[in-house]
Formats: sequence, structure tokens, C-alpha cells
Amino acid sequence: MTEKPFATGRCLCGAVSFSVAAPPLLMVQCHCTDCQRISGGGHLSIARFKSDGVTISGETKTHIVTADSGNTVTRRFCPTCGSRLFSESSGRPGVIGIVAGAVDDNAWFEPEMVIFKRSQPLWDITVDDVPCYDTLPPPTPT
Repeated sequence: MTEKPFATGRCLCGAVSFSVAAPPLLMVQCHCTDCQRISGGGHLSIARFKSDGVTISGETKTHIVTADSGNTVTRRFCPTCGSRLFSESSGRPGVIGIVAGAVDDNAWFEPEMVIFKRSQPLWDITVDDVPCYDTLPPPTPT
């Protein structure tokens, strides 16, 4: 008998789907200008999972950038509908970020921190009862 995944999701058109075996390692609300441009809003909600617990079906395209930290960030999206789905950073090997809005049932998502608060637009109201950082927080041991 196959275990039920923690979560499943897909892009807007359904060409790319995914399942996640276990709960997230961290849930983040990011206000960096890249996330604002990607989302078309004031922030992006991202859940980080262990990569080896995520199964992806369908082809994705990538966009690679070098972050202010010097790490390489690879963002993956559906080439058909353009939905932004996943991100990986060379600074966090073995971890994949999944955009919370792509998850079928994302009621479990609760931001544990807000990052790049300094870039938050005044009109984008976000949680304020979690730790907020003007940039990235100091690294934590995993």
C-alpha cells in the first residue's frame, strides 16, 4: 500500500504536477523585488521541503540568477502556462522551495518568517506576528 502524500499540486494548465511526501522544513513569505515581479504582487509564499521527498511530473523550464548572497538560484516554471512552481539555491543543497499557491490544498501554510521586509510595499499587508528580517536571516543549522 502506498502512503498518502503530505501534499500535491500542479501548475495552472496541469502540464506539471508534483507530490510531497512530508511536511515542510520552513514556510516563508518573501518580499524581495524578484518575488514581487514573479508573483505580480507584493510577496511570494514559499514552503521549503527536502528535495528527495518531492516527485515532479512534467517538464519545467528554468531561470537562473545569482542572488545578493552569491548563491545560484534556479527557479522552475511551466513552459506552457508560465506558472512559477519551484526554486532551488546552491546555498541550500537538498532543499526545494514550492510556491504555496501551486499546492492543491494549502490550508496548512502558515509563514514562519517574513524575509526582505525592507522591500515590502506599503499596500501589501502581511503577517506581523512572526519574525521579520530586512534581508535574509542568519543561517540556522539543519
